[in-house]
Amino acid sequence: MLNRDQQRLLGAAGSGLAASALLDEMRERTTLEGGCSAPQPNCWISYNRKAIWLEDHSGFGEAMKAADADKQAWRRIKPEVLVKVTWAEAAAHGAALPAALRQELDTLWRAQRAEERSWSEFSSARGGWPWRRRFASDEAHLVAQTEWDDAYASHLGALGDVWDWTKAAVARALPLIADDEPLDLLELLEHSARPVPSPPRSAVLQAGGLNPPAVSAGVPAPEQEGLFSRPDSQQRPAR
Repeated sequence: MLNRDQQRLLGAAGSGLAASALLDEMRERTTLEGGCSAPQPNCWISYNRKAIWLEDHSGFGEAMKAADADKQAWRRIKPEVLVKVTWAEAAAHGAALPAALRQELDTLWRAQRAEERSWSEFSSARGGWPWRRRFASDEAHLVAQTEWDDAYASHLGALGDVWDWTKAAVARALPLIADDEPLDLLELLEHSARPVPSPPRSAVLQAGGLNPPAVSAGVPAPEQEGLFSRPDSQQRPAR
């Protein structure tokens, strides 16, 4: 099971990357390597075909200034690795997810790749961006540019929808990236199992508590809805 920091790191790397890792599809990309900015100050997220990690680059600029004329100093400066997650660990966490959630992640990941493939085919069939091609007249160029802009806007809208849905699904797969509240059921039960000290009661309230409350015969006592409560099936609306 991934800890809080690992879940936050995987979620911060991007919904598509996190979804692919949870579905254990990262191993198919043997040449995957890159990085992205991290929400933490002075930090950077890096990843390759083996793992993803959070680097602390604090002091990197000062070290380069101290190196002065040594232009290769940046190769010897190693940032501190704060958190690291291997794709195998992420896949093990994903394997424990409900089948419906894994199917949802897979469907969204396939939808994103299909949209990207569709746009690539559209671009290749027309020879790339309009400003890279020659046209017989300005009118022909304007028609091609209008078609391109409309298709590109539709493409970005479709990708944005898929990214939003994938982000929401990844947030359910990695609930601890949202906040530190006990969103997990086991953690919630652990909190509820702890004894809660009762507040001191005055003498008047203690004496009043010995007598049962007056409740009319035809009106049931109100019940507070809790986390696991459900409406009474015996109560039916009056006709």
